[in-house]
Amino acid sequence: MNSAENITAIDYTKRLPDAEYDVMNAIWNGEPPLNTAYLMDAVGKEKGWKAPTLISFLVRLQDRGFITSEKKGKERYYTPVAVKEEYTRAITTQFIEKYHKGSFVNLLDSLYENRTLSESDIDDLLIWLKTKC
Repeated sequence: MNSAENITAIDYTKRLPDAEYDVMNAIWNGEPPLNTAYLMDAVGKEKGWKAPTLISFLVRLQDRGFITSEKKGKERYYTPVAVKEEYTRAITTQFIEKYHKGSFVNLLDSLYENRTLSESDIDDLLIWLKTKC
C-alpha cells in the first residue's frame, strides 16, 4: 500500500484504543521513517506481541490517517501524519467535557480530593497560571 493511496482525514476526536496509542506513541517518539523491526523493539516486545499483531495495529493507524507507510525493498517504513499535541489536546478536551462537565476546575478538584496532586504540582500550577494571566 503506497502512502499516498490511503490517506484519510485525521479525526482527532476518536480516542485510539490503548494498544494503537502505544504504537502511535512509539512512532511519535522515534526518528521517522520507522520500520517494523524498530517498532517491535520499541513497543512490540514489551507488550509480548508477535509481528502480525503489530502490523495489524499499523494498518489500523494507517486506515485512520494517523500514519503513512512506504515499502522500500523488503521493508515497510512508517511516518506519522497525526500531530501528537493535536491528538492529546482533542482527547483531553473531550475527557474534561465528558467527566468534569467541561470544567478544568472540576478536574483539578477531583485530582486534589484523591491526593493525586502533590504540593509541588500545585506550586507548578500556580507558576503556570501566573505566566498565562
